[in-house]
Amino acid sequence: MKNLSNIFLLLILTLLSCSDNKTSLMIKVDDPKPVNFSLYNLNDKIINLDEFKDSYILVNFWATWCKPCVNEIPSLNNLNENFSSNDDFQVVAINIGQNKDVVENFLKSIDKVNFLILLDEEISLTDWNVQAIPTTFLLNKKGKIIYRVEGEKEWDSPEFISFINSVMYK
Repeated sequence: MKNLSNIFLLLILTLLSCSDNKTSLMIKVDDPKPVNFSLYNLNDKIINLDEFKDSYILVNFWATWCKPCVNEIPSLNNLNENFSSNDDFQVVAINIGQNKDVVENFLKSIDKVNFLILLDEEISLTDWNVQAIPTTFLLNKKGKIIYRVEGEKEWDSPEFISFINSVMYK
């Protein structure tokens, strides 16, 4: 029954995906709530949100079958590279509903990904309230969601870089 509900959730996410507005900035979350994760990375190591304490984290939910998700990978790479010398900012992409082999085979077919990829094969992070993919969250240093946005974005645009800097250094 759980697999059937996961398949249904993936179908809903597929239908709801695909935003055309690539440069609209993120929506402020009025009542920031703490979230968590404890997921495997591609090296079979469990990564916890607590490991990013004292950093802002851009968490992107995606899947290999989602064209907008795939389209934004280069801009996420560029954003991560732009902030690579800043220990206060991390990019984390959480693949939903796919196993490690599928994700690894996909990654072999594209340019290098320079940010952390985690696997949520069972779609266990329901408290994040992801209703479409890609969905991206900006977490503050306390691990609370402070901004969110759905759809494909140009993460390396001057507007997004400026936005992230303004949040981190206000």
